[in-house]
Amino acid sequence: MTATSADGEPTFTTNERAHAALVVELLGPVIPALAQAMGPKTEAVLHNLTTMPNTIAAIGGTLTGRDIGGPPTDLGLRTFKAGWTEHLIGYRSETADGLVMRSSSIFFHAPSGKSVVCLCVNTDIGDLKRAEEILHAMTALAPGADPMLDAPPGRPAETFPVSLESLGEGILDNAINGAGVPVDLMKKSHKVAVVEDLNKRGFFTLRGAVDQAAQRLNVSRFTIYNYLNELQAETVD
Repeated sequence: MTATSADGEPTFTTNERAHAALVVELLGPVIPALAQAMGPKTEAVLHNLTTMPNTIAAIGGTLTGRDIGGPPTDLGLRTFKAGWTEHLIGYRSETADGLVMRSSSIFFHAPSGKSVVCLCVNTDIGDLKRAEEILHAMTALAPGADPMLDAPPGRPAETFPVSLESLGEGILDNAINGAGVPVDLMKKSHKVAVVEDLNKRGFFTLRGAVDQAAQRLNVSRFTIYNYLNELQAETVD
């Protein structure tokens, strides 16, 4: 069972943080070499999940334009929120400028079983997709059967924001667009549904998320807290 804080977010023990630091210490120095060994169109990123939301501890390659100290992806935030522990191999991801990649997320676990570090490998498969008849085995993407990789048709399972602000805005845009109703025409039920979606995506893990959601939904921050309390009460019932 995943330990959580008072607001329902995953927490880490001193031993789990120490284990994460050890993994980062051992793997961090080889991440740039790993990316280089895998070729010029590959990026390797090591995330220390115990330092959420500034998780990037080491990075090699420049496909996504990120740097050490940067945030997780939207998929990374969802796996963190869900306490995910299983590896995610060979799924489709996409950068903001449309670069299609084959990505894998490999989780390192503390002795407690909790995921504390994640190694992500992203490979530009544009050329390979164009030669798919010959290289099909190298370009196969996970079909999305895994619930953590569910995404709307035509949308990638993961995107790569370069800042906490763009991560939050992207998640907000997706949740509001998913409601299918302009904010000005939304009733309470629509806004509660948006807040529920945001909560499932791990949005409220981010600093200032409540104020950001309140501003976009044209409600007060206290209304957002009330919606979250209502959803929590429904879960308990």
